[in-house]
Amino acid sequence: MLEWLVLLHVMTAVLGLGPAYAFPFILRDASFAPEMEKTLGLVARLEMFPKIFGTLAVVSGLVLFWIGSYGSFTQLWILGTLILYVIIEVLIVGFLNPTVSKLQASLQALDMTGNSELPAHVKQMYAKVRNLHLWASVLSLIIFIFMILKPG
Repeated sequence: MLEWLVLLHVMTAVLGLGPAYAFPFILRDASFAPEMEKTLGLVARLEMFPKIFGTLAVVSGLVLFWIGSYGSFTQLWILGTLILYVIIEVLIVGFLNPTVSKLQASLQALDMTGNSELPAHVKQMYAKVRNLHLWASVLSLIIFIFMILKPG
């Protein structure tokens, strides 16, 4: 049974975080409103993977820890992983989601058609969204490192 739970945990982590690693690349520089709206929409659709499978990975990981023999809860790899997960959630819920909402509202308010150049503040918000996704990806890579190496 433990092996199946480990398999579930690893698969949900890969399915949950895998697509999220592509977000900074999907959100490449966009110079025009239609292109920016398209990439934001694609990321919004793909975000279901981290939301669903990422949550399952955390739950299965906690269950694994409680039923397995992994030692103290205060080990760097487990405590560090949970702290990083909380930081990622704060980045996403506290900073990324509000910025995306403001960006989408700004794009709708522009009433730009065709290939008109975007205002600087819109480009700055878009860059902030991309950078926040990049930070979340880097932190989640550290989580994977903790899970694999289990530093003491």
